[in-house]
Amino acid sequence: MNKNRFQTGRIVIVGAILAAVLFGCINIISSHLFRSARIDLTQQKLYSLSEGTKQLLAEIQEPVRFRFFMSSGLTKEAPQLAAFSQRLRSMLDSYVAGSNGKIIIETIDPKPYSEEEDRAVAFGVSPIRSQSGDRMFFGLAATNSTDGKAVIGSFSPEREAFLEYDLTRLVSELGRRGKPVVALFDGLGLTGNPQTGQREQQVLTQMKQFFDVTIVPADAEKLPDNTRVVMVVHPQNIGDKTLYAIDQWALSGGATLIFVDPNAENQMGQRGAPPPEPASTLPKLFEAWGVGFDTNQAVADPGFALQTERTINGRPTPMINLPWLAIRNEGLRKDEAILAQLSAIVVTTAGTLTTNKDGVSIRPLLMASAEGGLLPVSATKDRTTDMRTLLDSIERAPRTLVIGGRLTGEIEGAFKERPEGVESKDAHLGRSAKPANVILVADADMLMDRNWVQRRNVLGSEVAQAFANNGDFVINAIEQMTGGAALADLRGRGVSWRPFELIQRMETEADRRFRSKEQALQEKLKTTEQQLTELGRGKQGATEVLTREQMETIEKFKSELLATREELRLTQFALRSDVDRLKSRLTAINVAGVPLVVGLIALFFAMRRTRRTPPGGKPNPDTIA
Repeated sequence: MNKNRFQTGRIVIVGAILAAVLFGCINIISSHLFRSARIDLTQQKLYSLSEGTKQLLAEIQEPVRFRFFMSSGLTKEAPQLAAFSQRLRSMLDSYVAGSNGKIIIETIDPKPYSEEEDRAVAFGVSPIRSQSGDRMFFGLAATNSTDGKAVIGSFSPEREAFLEYDLTRLVSELGRRGKPVVALFDGLGLTGNPQTGQREQQVLTQMKQFFDVTIVPADAEKLPDNTRVVMVVHPQNIGDKTLYAIDQWALSGGATLIFVDPNAENQMGQRGAPPPEPASTLPKLFEAWGVGFDTNQAVADPGFALQTERTINGRPTPMINLPWLAIRNEGLRKDEAILAQLSAIVVTTAGTLTTNKDGVSIRPLLMASAEGGLLPVSATKDRTTDMRTLLDSIERAPRTLVIGGRLTGEIEGAFKERPEGVESKDAHLGRSAKPANVILVADADMLMDRNWVQRRNVLGSEVAQAFANNGDFVINAIEQMTGGAALADLRGRGVSWRPFELIQRMETEADRRFRSKEQALQEKLKTTEQQLTELGRGKQGATEVLTREQMETIEKFKSELLATREELRLTQFALRSDVDRLKSRLTAINVAGVPLVVGLIALFFAMRRTRRTPPGGKPNPDTIA
């Protein structure tokens, strides 16, 4: 019997060793063979890549190296970054897996005064000061096979919703050769006019810093070579040949940014005179694409209206200017990457955009508030009109008024065949060949300095200071659109931190039930303390001895004070009791419940083993109940 037990024990030990070896081998093999296999069970698919990103990664032609700089003591200094850093590392692994080996990741711990720290600084990764004063790093530097470099100086939890957007933009940027070419059709005067003394507008100055801007005449038959974005501003009297070039570009999935206007207040006619027609649109293209835009109506919004001064009956009178809007808060789609960090966009006499074809829609970017409606443009043109008299004339809309948005869906072409005289090597397109990459804005004045920039003299130099984010919006939109559909389709995702919603509801309910009682008790406590203080002062300032009634009153107040404090403690404890009980139960389940279940399962299998018949075929009486 002892010999059999010895042999059984030796078999168990050998089996355990073999199981451990087999487990290690399976993990090593699966980590290589199934590296790209992932199951994302999170509600918002936090660890999954969008289809646009997957397509971009599949099209990478040259190797890209990610250098992920993360100091080893970062999560100790800032424990709140632990979950975010884990998600970030998982996302980086997803990019590596989706690139078919084209992306290589290198994780670097830049310790103080080390060569790795010097590399991080040289790449442009931003240092973070720790409590001890040491520099810590939490950024990414990416390079391609040539001299291309793109850097995320420091990852921030505030940008977690746009983590995929930032990483995809970085990969897209490494695929560029030089500055992206922007073909600009300027019908408003962004380039300025030396004859009238009008300077180049600040938005164009900023665009030239980031992009290669080429001004295209209104009668051009083709776009410049290597065009990445077509930007059309206040289009008027554009011929069919030019419209055909824009139409074919949009149908091919080319990035297109169009600004139209029901009343371009900044447009100048000849010799500074008002223009004969201040409205602009693209009726032929819009009708084919299914876009509705009425140049006779303007958005009037008391919720976003700017305060201006008008001369009424010969007197300057401050009032809200209904069609001049500072779009902010709920008017900006913060889940869109190009708007996430912006505060306000100023538009003046803007129109509204709609769609009227199945399968075509406008994803809002800039919207009027719930108070917004429509007014005839003719009613807003007169600068002496008392805007207060127009409040009752606002036509409330049954839907949210979209001032700027992204056109989505498959659009139809505006031309059944090429216009006569147009030659092209590319095939004629009658409908979308790729998903539309078009942004429409129903106000062109927003690009002019008056709407977002004021110039000040600082130490003898004129400096442009922005009071709105109009320029940022244009730069962000062009930058996103140069990344193609991969970036254009990316919106804000969820964040890895998820609150305990049940606990939050319980805390809110407890606060509702007990907070009013707590406030009443605190007020009673304050009153009682004041009464005791007054009696005490009276006692100190008096020469006579307190009467029995006064002493009883003091004792009564003291008793009430102690009882009130006790009741207040019980009420404050009740605020947290239900939540604390739930947390205790969760802790008990995590700490004791799970090990207990595992232990019971192990005990069950152990008892089954002891009840088995030992080798030799005879039951062991010592193991039979």
